[in-house]
Amino acid sequence: MMLLTSYTERTQGNVMAVLAMLLWSTSFPISEELLTRWDALSLAAVRLGGGALMLTLMGWGIRKRYAWTNWPVRSALVVGAVGIGIGTLALNLGIKYSNPINVSVIATTIPLFSVMLGVIKHEETLSLKIMVSIGLAICGGVLVSWSSTQTQAGFQGGELLMLGAVILWTWYSRVAVTRLLVIPAYPRTVLTMLGGALCLIPVALVLEGSGWVDLSAPWSGFDFVLIGGLCVFGVGLSMVCWMISAEKIGVTIAALHINALPFYVLLLGLMFGGTLLMSQVIGAVLVATGAVLAQIPPQRSGARST
Repeated sequence: MMLLTSYTERTQGNVMAVLAMLLWSTSFPISEELLTRWDALSLAAVRLGGGALMLTLMGWGIRKRYAWTNWPVRSALVVGAVGIGIGTLALNLGIKYSNPINVSVIATTIPLFSVMLGVIKHEETLSLKIMVSIGLAICGGVLVSWSSTQTQAGFQGGELLMLGAVILWTWYSRVAVTRLLVIPAYPRTVLTMLGGALCLIPVALVLEGSGWVDLSAPWSGFDFVLIGGLCVFGVGLSMVCWMISAEKIGVTIAALHINALPFYVLLLGLMFGGTLLMSQVIGAVLVATGAVLAQIPPQRSGARST
């Protein structure tokens, strides 16, 4: 981050958003491999708890001291429990009871829900420019997702859970950069992820005790390496970069970058013999165009998005 201090906040925010998506994209192939042996609920709890632990250990290594006495720690834990904890559970169940196409398409609506929440709370104004930007980003995300799989896209029920996950994630992101802004991005990420893990652990135990789910969390040597990479890069550092980006350019504009996430996953796949279609490249260009258009300064100053 120190290397970016000479650039404008807008540039810093966009760079951190791209970096967040690149880091987050590594979590998909890792999670896909782990889910062949792990159940979704156990993996969700471990990735959040492990991510918080890894960031804490890295923070100690950096040895940066924070004046934490006035932090709203309880609020951070609650926001993390609801937004990340319940949201991650809804996401995993949505993936289980839906298909990759529908899940990816629904995820592209995050910028739309962000601007809707901003308008409701009088934090943003709904302009033609931002609506066109969101439309381009959604079209680009849908094009990339649709080109990436042959799965049938019929309604399967899990879409409603995925929609709930999107709303919770959007709410969490906006609250994290407003109500919790007094907490620096790094420890804020640790606290909210810890809150999510503390929420999921008892939920997992209750569901297993009731017989609704069978928890499976084998800890082989290979799984331990995968979990470590997932917690450090795919979850921990990606969340820190996301927080910084949302602070710099606002949640709505930062969320436009999320729609290029399937494209980054495809780029990772190229390293292992995958292919890239022209339609997927066009989709990524549409997402980038939407992100750039949304940040073109208006002729007269308007409300800054958050």
